[in-house]
Amino acid sequence: MRILFFPFSLLYHLVTSFRNWLYDIRFFKSFNISIPTISIGNLTVGGTGKTPVVEYLIRSLKDHRKIVTLSRGYRRKTNGFLIAEQHDNAKTIGDEPFQYYNKFKNEIDVAVCEDRLYAIPQILSILPDTDLILLDDAYQHRKIIPSCNILLNDYSRPFYNDILMPAGNLRESRNNASRADVVIVTKCPEDIDNRELENIKGSISKYTKQSVPIFFVSTQYGPQVPLLNKNYQFTEKVILVTAIADPRPLVDHIRRNFHLIKHFNFNDHHYFSRKELERIIAFYRTQNDQSLSILFTEKDIMRIIGTKLKDILMEYPVFFQPITYKFAQGESEFEDFIQKVLDKTED
Repeated sequence: MRILFFPFSLLYHLVTSFRNWLYDIRFFKSFNISIPTISIGNLTVGGTGKTPVVEYLIRSLKDHRKIVTLSRGYRRKTNGFLIAEQHDNAKTIGDEPFQYYNKFKNEIDVAVCEDRLYAIPQILSILPDTDLILLDDAYQHRKIIPSCNILLNDYSRPFYNDILMPAGNLRESRNNASRADVVIVTKCPEDIDNRELENIKGSISKYTKQSVPIFFVSTQYGPQVPLLNKNYQFTEKVILVTAIADPRPLVDHIRRNFHLIKHFNFNDHHYFSRKELERIIAFYRTQNDQSLSILFTEKDIMRIIGTKLKDILMEYPVFFQPITYKFAQGESEFEDFIQKVLDKTED
């Protein structure tokens, strides 16, 4: 089927290349921001692991910076500029921004807006102490020139082996990796060897500017967190529920370490209905097994908490899976690189 879509990919290439060319020749204007801004994004559609990278930056910098994350709020039910408050949930600001807010609400601020260039002056007016803005999923947002452009590359779906949508998964051509100031290869196996690291660096460096640093991170699955009832203990038998772009790494992790009974898989960013959650609970009850847990991803559970749907899960052993990243090498070098970017912007 993808072969049949190839002519449309050529048309898409013409459109995206023409748009980028208009920015490159400054027919469309791009603007520098008065405070440091870090953009985190990708060339590949869906599932490259932006959220753990944003959270890593928040953890690294929140003690020394007044941080605001700015996202478009994908699939939220509202429009326009919003700063997250206590009454908000995934439907009002989007699941990923709500995850940032839910996890770091006393330490950072979270904003959403379709137009980031419009949003930044609003942020600086309402939150004048802001001294760092993290632009979530903004690699294609050319209206703003970030202080640092972080490009993410999925280890299992490298952009340099892909082609443009709809025949492939690229949002824009490989050559646009040249806008990156740093590249992070996500979801690497923990046992990746130096020879493979160098091979991947060589493939990426064909498309980036000279001497752009490349880092590698592997996924770390933390202890499963009970959703509501803290008395439940996570068990060896698991019913897994996912609504993310690429659930395969998590499925593999569960199969390696637990006994996967059933996997309920939904489309990325899916909003669960009452009937769907009741169907999951009905399956749990038919098993008649007290040593069984129901596991959601952390992002997916954000679409349930803050709504009445959580009441359906109240009496059951429901957990969510936190995900973080571990650097294969060079973590201190990455942190030094980010700090130099921030210092240079302020100078």
